[in-house]
Amino acid sequence: MQLTFVDIDAESGLSKYHVNTWIASVSGEAGSRKLEVSGNQELGNDFGWKIVDPDTSQVLGSGRTSTGGNMALPESAMSDESKDYDLYVWGQQDGSATNGWSNIATEPVKTTIRGWKVKVPPSYGIELTGATAGGLKAYRNGEYAESVFDHTGALKSVKLSTPAGVKASVLAAAGVAGGSGVDVDDPMGWVAANWLGYPSDPLSDDVTSAFSPFAGKLQVFAQVLAGRSDAELGGVKGSLPAGTFASPVTETLNVSGPGLYLIVDDSGSSLPMIVGTRVFNEELDDGEGRMVDFVDAGVRGKPRLGRVSLKTSRVELSKRVVNDGGVDGFDVGASVEFEIAVQVPDLSGFSSVTYNSYVFDLADVVESGLTLPVAGDVRVLVDVDPVSGVVAPDTDVTAQVSVGKATTVNPDDTLTVAGLKTVFAEDASGRVANRAALPAGSLIRLRYMAVLNAGASFSAPGGGGLAPNANMVTLTRSTSVGGSEQRSATANAYSFKLDLVKVDKDDVSKPLGDAKFEVSRDGQALKFTQVSAGVYRLDATGGTEVTTHTDGTLTLLGVEARELSFRETQAPSGYFTVSDFLVEVVPMWDADASEVTVASYRTSGSALAYVDPDGDSVMVADPSKSLANLPYTGGVGILLLLIIGGVFLVVAVRPYYLSHRAEATANILI
Repeated sequence: MQLTFVDIDAESGLSKYHVNTWIASVSGEAGSRKLEVSGNQELGNDFGWKIVDPDTSQVLGSGRTSTGGNMALPESAMSDESKDYDLYVWGQQDGSATNGWSNIATEPVKTTIRGWKVKVPPSYGIELTGATAGGLKAYRNGEYAESVFDHTGALKSVKLSTPAGVKASVLAAAGVAGGSGVDVDDPMGWVAANWLGYPSDPLSDDVTSAFSPFAGKLQVFAQVLAGRSDAELGGVKGSLPAGTFASPVTETLNVSGPGLYLIVDDSGSSLPMIVGTRVFNEELDDGEGRMVDFVDAGVRGKPRLGRVSLKTSRVELSKRVVNDGGVDGFDVGASVEFEIAVQVPDLSGFSSVTYNSYVFDLADVVESGLTLPVAGDVRVLVDVDPVSGVVAPDTDVTAQVSVGKATTVNPDDTLTVAGLKTVFAEDASGRVANRAALPAGSLIRLRYMAVLNAGASFSAPGGGGLAPNANMVTLTRSTSVGGSEQRSATANAYSFKLDLVKVDKDDVSKPLGDAKFEVSRDGQALKFTQVSAGVYRLDATGGTEVTTHTDGTLTLLGVEARELSFRETQAPSGYFTVSDFLVEVVPMWDADASEVTVASYRTSGSALAYVDPDGDSVMVADPSKSLANLPYTGGVGILLLLIIGGVFLVVAVRPYYLSHRAEATANILI
């Protein structure tokens, strides 16, 4: 008899090998049923299996797919066709005189058989898009549990836990990346809630880490993890070989199960990433189940699951908005914090370029809707101490460079940063070179606050148009052969507008002017300044009442894409006011939350406030003052008054009628 054992890694205590994909089914008729198993596993092509009674834990039957193996099911022991019997499947490498007679097995996977039908667990994978010369490996550093779905079957929330075998590595990496107060029992759950955009209340201060797998503390965290050994990361849970992404393509990286994964490019040409699989909802599709994403994936910081784009080279220059925590844009007058990240170049080939002649300057230009700060409010940061070489996020080196302002087309619309080359070195021959403590690939980051002013552009749902307030930075740098080159990057700051149309409830083609509203958010009244008839811009010094134009339109400019509450304070003459209602602009963002791809309206609170068929405005229908419309204004109360009034009328008429009839009878008798 040969023994079969799972090959355990001595350092991590976890299985060395895993099943990547598999499928199983039952073939044959009663008395000759067999188990069919196939798939892909890390020890070869063969599989082992066993069936266990869940009530007694007794092994009812077992076998293997290799030559001479048993595949016949223990039918007599599985007589209850309504029962779920546990089926375990594992990849197997049979023993031999050369390798030893014991069979080596992967970590087993588990499912059930009921009524001779195998319930095959879903196959989990992550779609990757891009190009790289390297191969990709996936390491699971977070496990899913306690998934909650909404009424449509989409994912509302999922609990995350940290596998025991990787807890120490995850905790250490979170500390290096600048995490404070990390949960020692569940460090990956803490990282997901604070840096990856999984539901947390309140949202983390490090907001942009939540919206891009290539930004902020999350990227430092991923890079630290990527430097760990396979054993420290719990073993490889999925891989794609070098050459898979030789040209831009989308491929699925199959992984061992649901959860959060670190994806590492073994060539180093793309950045390490943290991405979660989608979640399987077994209640959908008549019990067959289906993979689902967050119900609001891409909205308000929720990550998109199961897909990500490769960053095929380390970004030479990038720009992002830092403080849009809810991914809902900004109010007019709000401060928008920008971060510019520029990569320290490899200067090993610059032997003919002197330090004095080397150019490495930034110019940051904003559109007229943004007002730049004074030069002294710009901070220059690096992630490595330029003296000691120790990893130290947010090391301030502002004093070593020169930040200025210049005017081009619009007043104060350009920031200039010269002297960044002071973070480089001058060698003994006077040539420019990299500092040993700040090597090529390190990041230099600039942060500053701009103000979204009254000249900003506003985005709207439907046909209203998406109009970001763009901010472009240009890097001018010397080349190794003389001359210079430029790189540029853009970040977008969004502010939104709402379009309402006031109409007659019974004739929506009839617009209603002179309807007055108060607008609030989170219980606080908002103030507006009138720009033109029916058009108002958010303004802390304005008034709290807004009025529809004679054509029934009302436009509010310069608000975040958040839920606004409307209270009609005065209806047009001859009409009743509607009950309070809510309107929200809902933007959908691209994969890294840098650009809005589409926006829509969402309403609630009153059936008389609804999105028009074109999706470009919210219709608010006022009922006219008629008996038919009374319940719209007073609801049940007025209706009850009408009923009670009718009852009193009946009660009053009946005595009168009886008295009158008695009098008539008396007259006849006389």
